[in-house]
Amino acid sequence: MANVLVLLSDLQSGRSSSAVEVRLLRFWEARNVRRSGELMGVDMLLLDSQSTMIPATVNVNRLATHLTNLEEGSVYSLTGFEVTRCNQNYRLSDSSLLIRFTDSTSFKKVTEPAVPIPLESFRFRNYSEMLGLANSNNQLPDLIGEITAVKSTVTDPPQDKNRVMATIKMDNDTSVTMSLFDAQAVKIHDQLEQIGVDPRVVVATSVNPKIVGGRLFLNAISGTHIYFDKQTDAGERLFYRLVERDTGLPPVAPLLKSYAKMEKLSISELNDFVVTATSQEIDFICAGKVTGVKLDKGWCYVSCSKCFKKLQRSVSSLTCLSCNNTSAVGVLRYVLTLSGLIIYAELTV
Repeated sequence: MANVLVLLSDLQSGRSSSAVEVRLLRFWEARNVRRSGELMGVDMLLLDSQSTMIPATVNVNRLATHLTNLEEGSVYSLTGFEVTRCNQNYRLSDSSLLIRFTDSTSFKKVTEPAVPIPLESFRFRNYSEMLGLANSNNQLPDLIGEITAVKSTVTDPPQDKNRVMATIKMDNDTSVTMSLFDAQAVKIHDQLEQIGVDPRVVVATSVNPKIVGGRLFLNAISGTHIYFDKQTDAGERLFYRLVERDTGLPPVAPLLKSYAKMEKLSISELNDFVVTATSQEIDFICAGKVTGVKLDKGWCYVSCSKCFKKLQRSVSSLTCLSCNNTSAVGVLRYVLTLSGLIIYAELTV
């Protein structure tokens, strides 16, 4: 008998005979800090088509069955699990329930879910809400904001007691300090160095708000995931809002992404498209690899420095007929025959 497909909100405590289709948002190792970081299992956060989030856990004794199958962002069909009440402290979602994997649990990837499931989901809280949660150890909300400063005690090689502190500007220009410790601090420190440029936006999941010395600190936990700039849709939207605020220009990149498509074309295919396509305005952005240059068939000409059209030479000056300039500045331009050119064209229609 096939398992009946239900939503996460339909689940009740006890062994479940139903099936749920969920997206694996995030997963991380659960360790016992009182036993020198002993591995206890893997915790995860699941999301269904109704944007309901629920935590789940896999005991260390069952990791061999499931660990290699876990991939953040993938959709799974989950059956044969147990539903229990979750710890009411340090809650990762608004659900009061927790899914436990058992020996009979099946967690299989699904390429075409019955109903589309959102790609991401966050529980963002503004500054006032973070203050209300501070020191309560009740909820672990998500953070989004603008990075204005980063301080790190991480050395190369890393020593003990590593820490990274980032100043994050939230709503209404209020700033908070996000703190990361030990392995997480080293990971973020290395990630920032590899990026090569200063990130503008940060999304941090499951932070623990604390008031220390009258200031609000958001401390990372083992389940905290950090995303920069456009690694998430939420971060990308804030990123372009900041660009628009600073430049006064509308953010065109999201529009271009909506209409641009990448196609691999040969030069002859590109030429045929231009000749045979219906009349329309199209921009071609091309990147090519030159495998040979035939110098014996090249030639050069003096062009206008503004429009690059060929200049007409007179006795004492150069004239650009296109710009109607009788005293044009000439630039020497070369035309070469290229062989073996592979071209990649981005068509913006």
